Amino acid sequence: MKKDEEIKALRENIQKNNGEVSACSEDYAYFNNFPLNSKQCLYVANWRSRGIVFEKGLKNLTGYSLEEFNTEDIILYTHPEDRELVSNITKGVVMHVVNTPIQNEEAHLLLSFRFLKKDGTYIKLLVQSSVLERDEEGKMISNFSLLTDISFLDTHDRVEWNFQANELDLKAFKKVIYTLYADFYTKREKEILNLIAKKHTSEKIAKLLSLSKLTVQTHRKNILRKAKSHSIDDVLSFCKKNGIIG
Repeated sequence: MKKDEEIKALRENIQKNNGEVSACSEDYAYFNNFPLNSKQCLYVANWRSRGIVFEKGLKNLTGYSLEEFNTEDIILYTHPEDRELVSNITKGVVMHVVNTPIQNEEAHLLLSFRFLKKDGTYIKLLVQSSVLERDEEGKMISNFSLLTDISFLDTHDRVEWNFQANELDLKAFKKVIYTLYADFYTKREKEILNLIAKKHTSEKIAKLLSLSKLTVQTHRKNILRKAKSHSIDDVLSFCKKNGIIG
């Protein structure tokens, strides 16, 4: 099953298990007054209806009409190298907020990744999503998402994410993300990363692992390259966030 089909199947399963809630663009017309700049658009996704039911500025930013763009299409238009992670984060967050009563607390997802516009070019997209409507039990019916082209600010091609929800079992949620990065680095690279995190120099690491200093330096270069970064501090932050190192 392709990733875009997985999200569609997820939406259909949510409707089946929780009941359908009909919605149309007129229900969200108040968003017509939401201020947007030329690098932004917004949409409302109803997970217990037909998916995205309202948009503003979508074609201007992405080139796609609403007929060409749904919850599953976001994954379809994601860069192939980013797709699996974006899909798993999306599924994990949606399943949590659909199945967990949120009540008075808020749930917010920030997710950035490379997105394919209709003209064939990629932009770095920041998606800021929040629960919009809940049922009587506090479970999510729809979410509001603001999309911003941040290509002019971004310095690397990695997927970045942050999910905030008080009820979230972070350990269980992150386990999904950590699994995707289990083989991101080799065993030796992880050993070196853990020693770098302890502030050891390349010379000290070489002695501890019985390697040449040149070999350690080569590993360091590969570690930076794989994370698409020029800063070891940035790499360490990325590795800790995604469970590569403790």
